[in-house]
Amino acid sequence: MKRRKFISKTRWIDPQDFRDLRVYSGLDRKQAAKALDVTPRTIQNWETGGSRIPCMAYRMLRILLGQALPGAAWEGWTVRGDALFSPTGRKFDVTWLNYNEGVFAQARLWRQMYASTGCIKTAQTVIPFPDRRQPPAEAAKPLEAQPKRIGGTR
Repeated sequence: MKRRKFISKTRWIDPQDFRDLRVYSGLDRKQAAKALDVTPRTIQNWETGGSRIPCMAYRMLRILLGQALPGAAWEGWTVRGDALFSPTGRKFDVTWLNYNEGVFAQARLWRQMYASTGCIKTAQTVIPFPDRRQPPAEAAKPLEAQPKRIGGTR
């Protein structure tokens, strides 16, 4: 009987990368162990190469330190200091986020105000904008289908 070699699909982290992340964050082994709900001995084994580091432990440490955000929707977004950075590198600081929250709140209030005065039937009404790339419907008709002018030509 031929033995099959087991191939793990689990990603493992380099011990030096894990140690660098822990040291960069200012945590000692005991603090990192408490944050990840493992023993300090486990952290020591991971950093010295005595046992493999699960990818989820590394990711969780990054999330707990604010260097990564959880979930697929936040892939590539990071938190550095007091700012949120998009995958393209755009910075969103607290002042900018507070300002935009205020703008959106004001827009909601205006929408409610207009809905209550009867200017708009409901707050969900969307007024379509004309598509400037399309010619007017009348110009799209053949010449004989267009209404004839009464009177002379101009």
